[in-house]
Amino acid sequence: MINYVLIISYAILMIFWIVLLFINGKEAQAMLAPLDQKKYALKAIYPVGFNLLELIHYSYNTSLDKTRLAQAKIVYGEKYGEYYYRINVIEKVSYAYSSIVIAPLIGILFGNPILCLFGFFLAGVLFYYGDSKITDIIKEREVEITRDFCDMVSKMALLINAGMITREAWEQISVTGKGTLYDEMRNSLIEMQNGTSEIDAYIRFGNRCGVQLVNKFISMLVQNLSKGNKELVEFLKAETEVCWEEKKHLVKRQGESASSKLMLPMGLIFVGIFVMILVPIVSKIGF
Repeated sequence: MINYVLIISYAILMIFWIVLLFINGKEAQAMLAPLDQKKYALKAIYPVGFNLLELIHYSYNTSLDKTRLAQAKIVYGEKYGEYYYRINVIEKVSYAYSSIVIAPLIGILFGNPILCLFGFFLAGVLFYYGDSKITDIIKEREVEITRDFCDMVSKMALLINAGMITREAWEQISVTGKGTLYDEMRNSLIEMQNGTSEIDAYIRFGNRCGVQLVNKFISMLVQNLSKGNKELVEFLKAETEVCWEEKKHLVKRQGESASSKLMLPMGLIFVGIFVMILVPIVSKIGF
């Protein structure tokens, strides 16, 4: 009786998955068609996640959604942030549901029901992997910006001390390096050239960087702009010391992070070994 219930339940899950996969409406096509096939190699199964989320009228309005959406806008910009965040959610749901459906087929193929349960574990791993895509980019971006930011503040202190005004120093520094920080500095210059006020351009620069250290610096910079170069130089010198201390802490945190990242592969290896030991034992006792 239990076997029949399990078979019927799985059949319903499989049929539902097939239906979701092949419902290819205009909205799904419009959402998924622009995705690069190389970057999104499994986008063929994304209709599963898209249609399931549409079916339950998912609102993308939880506290986690709001946090991830804000991060996506930092990574992809205001214009495309919401689109790529929705794609990220669709990707996670598609991977998770597909894992739960496909794993029992593998279990049947190898004649071992234990492998059917592996689908739930794999669904959790893939969901976590999809969720970490944006957060990993944010972390890497924050590290890169913090690393370059210390050099930028030092250069600005030297140039302003030599008699340059802030905007001229900003322009000079923006062409001296490559990376996200310098790209955002150049974007700020373009905004100023297009009519945005200098203060607003700096504030928008801080918001785009999305790094607390940069936002604090920009806030203090804006406050000191009206006080003249002398006080501004003193502020920049003090900020340079703060930045280098932060850079030291950053290197330390990177070392700790590298150690903690080893825990996940070790955990997966442990689970794999556990399954390899458990499967033969269960097979012998005729579970």
